[in-house]
Amino acid sequence: MQKPSDQWKKLRRAALERARRNMIEPLEVVHLALLGVSALYLAGFLRLNLFAQTDEFSLASGAFVLLAAAAGLLVPVLIGSVLTLRFADRRLARLIGG
Repeated sequence: MQKPSDQWKKLRRAALERARRNMIEPLEVVHLALLGVSALYLAGFLRLNLFAQTDEFSLASGAFVLLAAAAGLLVPVLIGSVLTLRFADRRLARLIGG
């Protein structure tokens, strides 16, 4: 079997780098979404478990509880997305470097 030519190697590398730019980099905003959702979930968890509720629930505290519950549902989904994105990025980096 013949070795790949230099032109083929350059074309392959360019295609892999373009795939990374077009697929991985635009989705890196998912990392920030996970950070924000995790912070909201942690704030809701700490508020509900550590701080005593002294008065009745207000509309604002009810909305915060609903937001914290929604954030709790989003955390596992976003963790799966971030892990998939990370593994795909590592695989592309290995293909580009190797």
